[in-house]
This record gives sequence, structure tokens and C-alpha cells, in this order.
Amino acid sequence: MIPSITSPHALLSADERAAIAEIEATTSILQLVTRLTGMRFAGIAKFADLEWVVCSAYDTAEMGIHVNDVLDLETTLCSEFCVDPQALFIPQISQNGRFAARPVVKQFAIESYAGAPIFLPDGRLFGALCALDSRAMLFDDPNLPETLSLFARLIGCIFFANLTAAEQ
Repeated sequence: MIPSITSPHALLSADERAAIAEIEATTSILQLVTRLTGMRFAGIAKFADLEWVVCSAYDTAEMGIHVNDVLDLETTLCSEFCVDPQALFIPQISQNGRFAARPVVKQFAIESYAGAPIFLPDGRLFGALCALDSRAMLFDDPNLPETLSLFARLIGCIFFANLTAAEQ
């Protein structure tokens, strides 16, 4: 089954899209994530019910994942955060039976994954910060899970602040 890409307009409110557009730090954070992981794609995705919506992307590998793309959440690697909200690192997906068969892995030729859940300060799971690459990666920095989680927390705080300001 190939994941479907549908229109995000019903899934992201105008306030959410505006808040994402206003976050100048997002691109810098995504660039830092690619530098720290050695991977060529980094993105922020929102979980909307059963959908995975790309809010922001930095893609030097041209993997084909773009802002506003929508996938079925259950087909993504980020869906793991709905069950276990801990940073996840998969250095060689093709050698991992649990993840290798996921449709999104085949669709975008993903071989390595690093991700952390994004929580809003009120405790709600917003989505995920993830890095992807078509190459296998070594994650040998023992501080990488904590660093990625700190970036995810920062994104959650910035996003929450912008949403709160937009609601007032």
C-alpha cells in the first residue's frame, strides 16, 4: 500500500500555518539537525488525527517530502511516538524487520532515521522532529538523543507561543 498524499488545508488551521511561517528559527534548527546527524533531510511534522502533515522541511537530498505533504500517520516511522515517546534512531532500516516494510520507507527510499517527539508545554503530543537519509548512518554521538529531544522541546515551545499569541 502506497501512502496517500492529500490536501493539508483541513488538517492545519490558518493560525497553525501562520505560526509555522513565522518561526524563523525553524530552518536554522533543521539545518543544525542535519549537521549533527550527518543526514540530508530534516523536518517537522504535525500529527492530525490519523495524518502526518509536513510543517517544515530542510532537504538537501531532494527526497521528495515537501511542506504541506500529508501521509497516513500509521505508515510513518514517526508514528512510533504515539506508543513510545522517546527519541528513536534507526541507523540501517533495511536491516530492521520492524521498520523495513513500512510503505513510507519504500516510497522515499529511507535507509536511516532519527527522530524525537514534539510536545507542547501543556503536555499534548504535537508531532515529530525527524531526520532522514537514503544512506545508512552511524549514530555514534552519545549526546545525540538528548540534543534532538532538546530541539524538539524548543520547537514545541516556540510553536505553542505562536499559537497562543494568534489566539489572543
